Amino acid sequence: MMSMKSLLKNLVLSLLMYSVLNDIFEQAVRDHNSTNLDGDTYESRMYYGIKIVRENESKTITIYDTARGGDYYKELEEEEYDLFFDFGWKTAVRKLTLVRYKDRLKSVEEKIKHEINGRNNAKYLVYLKEIRANTMNKYYNVTQKLNQNVKST
Repeated sequence: MMSMKSLLKNLVLSLLMYSVLNDIFEQAVRDHNSTNLDGDTYESRMYYGIKIVRENESKTITIYDTARGGDYYKELEEEEYDLFFDFGWKTAVRKLTLVRYKDRLKSVEEKIKHEINGRNNAKYLVYLKEIRANTMNKYYNVTQKLNQNVKST
């Protein structure tokens, strides 16, 4: 059984976490680059495939990565939430987006190597190289935005 001191500590931590998450949600609301996805029972914003949702009734706030998973969005891992706590909405989303782009580049590079050593289908290689070039351009653009953010603070 938990002691009263332990319960109080958990309550304070929960309130603090909610307060910080609420601040992050409000940053997303004020961000003109974030898309408004409000529904009847929730408020929501999305930027670069990262979605933050605040339920109207319970006021619960959850952050999802819409690029992960299959039929349902996956909630962020604890370490990913830490990015939001440390950097706020915009910078954390951009950092997560860079990680996603790096992963995509690694995957495409592996496919290119496999294709060159395997079937060597010229059309598929051109397609993979286009994906690589597009992803590198996106990576560069997000990096530029992140660097602008750093310079302006």
